[in-house]
Amino acid sequence: MNPLTHQIPGRAPVEPAEPFTDAGYWNEQFSREPYFLEGDSYDDYDAAYRVGHGARQRHPQGDFTGLESELQREWESRKGPSRLDWSRARQAVIRAWERGEPHGM
Repeated sequence: MNPLTHQIPGRAPVEPAEPFTDAGYWNEQFSREPYFLEGDSYDDYDAAYRVGHGARQRHPQGDFTGLESELQREWESRKGPSRLDWSRARQAVIRAWERGEPHGM
């Protein structure tokens, strides 16, 4: 039985995580960003990049400032092993948001 397709009776199916197509880019780039501090690892930034990227995909015409409190809550719930606080993660979220800017804006 394929564990990825097995459904437990009585439970709602678990939706797959949204694809993060920029992981390779950010894994190469994160240490070149102005907010990077010596000793940081990609794991410290991964969730922030995912939050910013996902938010841009969900709100292509949105305004970062108007969504910031929502993004901060999302960051807090998804940060996992990251050692960053919001003030540092925010910078990475913004960069991923900007990188995902829809064409023609």
